[in-house]
Amino acid sequence: MNSEPGRDDARPRALAYSGPVADPRRLALAAQVLIGVQTAAQLAVALAGGTESEFFAQFAPISMPLFLATVVVFLCWFRRCRLNAELFAPGTHKYSAGLAVGAWFIPGAMWWIPRRIALDVWRATSPAGGTWLINAWWAAWLAKTVGGVVALRLGARPYGYSPYDAAADIVAAILAVLVIRKVTYRQDSKVRADLDALPFTRTARV
Repeated sequence: MNSEPGRDDARPRALAYSGPVADPRRLALAAQVLIGVQTAAQLAVALAGGTESEFFAQFAPISMPLFLATVVVFLCWFRRCRLNAELFAPGTHKYSAGLAVGAWFIPGAMWWIPRRIALDVWRATSPAGGTWLINAWWAAWLAKTVGGVVALRLGARPYGYSPYDAAADIVAAILAVLVIRKVTYRQDSKVRADLDALPFTRTARV
């Protein structure tokens, strides 16, 4: 998980952890880009007049593929970070790596288990520091999903979108990107610190 020339070949990953740590940075970057594009497109549709607009008619064919790509890449990143977290802090996780993906599709469980997994992943890199970012992201996601359903039932989305939807999308997207960046950074930093603690790792770099 580090780009220093020659170091990836020399570092004894199996001696630092019980297995190899997978680099989540490329998935993190892809997830951030897709979340940004998805959110910008949704905002553009809302500003153009919603489902009745000409822009929506042009955007509709790629709407679902873009959404699915965003979901798949995010879940791949989330699962990879969960697998890494098991190596950083074995035996401290309540839910399996499989549920890092599956829990999002289980009714009821989707409102709680992914947050719990994210908190365990966060704490696996360092027990210090607050978890406000994870909690804020989760609150924003609930406001976006649950709030969107409530707005639909109340008839507050005559053209498929409302000011609430636009605001919730933006806040949730910003916090999701911040979570991805911070979790990825914490995992990368932990690998660097732990490997630097091995005396022969430093020798290999000379």
